[in-house]
Amino acid sequence: MATKHSSPSQQIPLRIKGHTKCPYHKDNEVVLLCQDCGILICITCSITAHKRHIDSFCEISKISNKQRNTLLDFMNKTENIEIPKLKNEIQSAWNTISTSESNYKKLSVNIKKQRDQCKLDLDKITEDYLAICKKMEKGTTDLLQTHITNLEDKLDALVKLSSECKQTLQTGTAVLVYDSLSEIQDMDLDIPQTPNIDMTELTPDNDRQSHLEQAMGKMKTPTDHFQAGSAPSGHSKHGPVVRPKQSKATETGQASTGSVLYKLCDSPTVISQFSYPDVISSICPTSNGRAWLCDCHTNTVNLINNKGRLILKIQYNSDIAVISLDPTTGRLWFCCRDERTIYEVSTSSTPVTRFTTEGYPCSLCVTREGLVVVGTSGTQGYKVVMYTADGQVLHTSTVEGSGTGSVLSISQCGVTGNIAIVSSKLISGDSSDPNNYRRHITVYNPTLQSLVHYQGEGIQAREAITPDKFDPVTVVYDSKGNIVIADWTRGTIELISGAGKYIKTLHTNKGGQGQVGIQKDDVLWSTLMSDTGESGLKLLKYYSD
Repeated sequence: MATKHSSPSQQIPLRIKGHTKCPYHKDNEVVLLCQDCGILICITCSITAHKRHIDSFCEISKISNKQRNTLLDFMNKTENIEIPKLKNEIQSAWNTISTSESNYKKLSVNIKKQRDQCKLDLDKITEDYLAICKKMEKGTTDLLQTHITNLEDKLDALVKLSSECKQTLQTGTAVLVYDSLSEIQDMDLDIPQTPNIDMTELTPDNDRQSHLEQAMGKMKTPTDHFQAGSAPSGHSKHGPVVRPKQSKATETGQASTGSVLYKLCDSPTVISQFSYPDVISSICPTSNGRAWLCDCHTNTVNLINNKGRLILKIQYNSDIAVISLDPTTGRLWFCCRDERTIYEVSTSSTPVTRFTTEGYPCSLCVTREGLVVVGTSGTQGYKVVMYTADGQVLHTSTVEGSGTGSVLSISQCGVTGNIAIVSSKLISGDSSDPNNYRRHITVYNPTLQSLVHYQGEGIQAREAITPDKFDPVTVVYDSKGNIVIADWTRGTIELISGAGKYIKTLHTNKGGQGQVGIQKDDVLWSTLMSDTGESGLKLLKYYSD
């Protein structure tokens, strides 16, 4: 059959449904079907505009019965199958609503029951703690009262003996003097020390929320057929209001944030700024406003507060490449490259070996599920590998199968569970020269299936940001599912969506930009070099409350 031809006119007249007149030749009846064009035509059309389609003409009267049968079949199928099927589906949906309502009522009852049980358990723990506190208070008081009684008895004895000695010296015989002196020499004159009381202490848990959630139990919710979240009211006068696009997010596995809004400041608010003399190769802020800082040159990890004061120092005898915090337990993990070993720091600040890796580990991320994602380096390719906490391999993704390079940074999204990395591959020349590497960002799903590749697209700068000029050293996810990028060469902090769309350049440092880390409340810890050459840290808030 010939291909369909265009109409002889740019404006195609429409024939009203059921109208028998030709739209081009108003006085003629349509009697033929031009099968090439799929339209009804008159005799005049057949010898003018459609004369080349003569082999496809068919009289309407001859195909009417066949088409009637087709309509009858459609009608029978619709009335006997499709309509009843739709009615059944509608009824099934209503039944599902009823069942769902009943199930959610039961779920709500169970949630409240679990809450009440947690309250009872917490009350019982409180009673036990208070009983211990009362018992220890009584024991301490009794011990000190006994000590006081002994001191008072000793005081009375000394006062009495002193008085007797005075009398003896005045009127006593030589024998009495001798006996009194013997009594003094036999007497213990040492004053007993006050008992050292080791007070009972309560150390408040800084991660109460996660432990309470664990006590309540995990709630698994579907996210594929409806959106979660609601739009907060009010408008920001500080910066743009960003509304994530649902279609783009779904394509790449980004969070279904629906109509949730977040507001960016025109420029970040500086929460704190202080100098820090040591090298910072990675930063892990804690949930209570502190941060672990790793210095890979000295194999040292320091815990500091948000003013720069040192709280705890861990020194290890091997090369600490990078650190990560378990988001559930708050415990510190680190990897040693040459040993190919992953460590967890116990509550006594003692590193405990967890497992060894096949490749050389140079980046690390402990996920919210308690899994350990390791990025490797090598001269014959490099990978991202997901392990269990005891070292069993779950998933592997080859970033590059050949060439020299490494995975510099890994972060997990708290919204979607996706994994973002920075990879760095040697282009040519000296491998010790950081300018000879090309870096880019890859986003994986939770099973390390690649979703997004980002090389600086959309960044608004004075000159176009090409892959050669894009130089990320760290990626971290914030609470909105967006990705914060530290760019070493240009000294900037960039913000992109989880789907790899540029949002904004958050900050530019004149003296250079180093590693970044982020707290749960989106306070960004940024390593920087000031224009005077002094190294330090700056704490920034870039979302408007």
